[in-house]
Amino acid sequence: MYSLSNKDISMISYEVITLYWRCDMKFDIYKIADNYKLSETERQVLQYILTNIDSVLTKGVRDVATINYTSAATIIKLSKKLGYTGYVDMIYRLNFIVKNHQNNQEHTSDITSFISEIENKKIEDFISMIIKHREDIIFITATGFSDSIADFFWRKMLVLGFKCIKTNSYGVYDSNQIGGALVIGISKSGETESITKVIDYASKNELDIITFTGKSENHMAKKATLNFMILDDKELDDRNLTANYFYARVMIVMEYLLDKVMSNL
Repeated sequence: MYSLSNKDISMISYEVITLYWRCDMKFDIYKIADNYKLSETERQVLQYILTNIDSVLTKGVRDVATINYTSAATIIKLSKKLGYTGYVDMIYRLNFIVKNHQNNQEHTSDITSFISEIENKKIEDFISMIIKHREDIIFITATGFSDSIADFFWRKMLVLGFKCIKTNSYGVYDSNQIGGALVIGISKSGETESITKVIDYASKNELDIITFTGKSENHMAKKATLNFMILDDKELDDRNLTANYFYARVMIVMEYLLDKVMSNL
């Protein structure tokens, strides 16, 4: 039985796993194809593998090549392009990702249950860190769908009396002339380049970092002083075309955490 360790999982290309799974069992791989400059044949092969992941596990590279009217060399080249060591590595890792998505699809949670899954120590650490920086400048960074959540958080913290600045400007974090002491980053994947660069600059300047991401293994989480992994039950929905409760959960968790902070001031 093929087993993935945490180290294995963290090495999987996050661009590859952020696929969109439609209700008709088709995979939207437009971003992968674009980022990795896949040929039309390579796109077809990847689409076939994802759509037929169960049966592909029992097929060799030549079988898949024959079905798709291409060569084994083309499929191996595809696996290398996507960052895998070869055909078998690609098949088993993609299978793990698809099965994980299926499990998440079946997982439902209400407000109480998903908040109760957050470790008490993380909640206490968040309270301590925010209180520690009560009089300091706090940065908030996010983009895309997460930007509206960051905007809410920024406004909420201002209302509560915190010195908060919402910005994605690299220069602000690189030089830190403003004198910020804490940065809060929000990203579903934890791999959004414009935000990871901000987090890298913050880390270089030894700012405390709090992140909210949909995965526990990602670039932002690794750089963070404190990371909150918020359930993302639509991990494969790259463009948020279906109902996605990750962002709602982040907002609820933020409200909950800030309420705890204010109760301890």
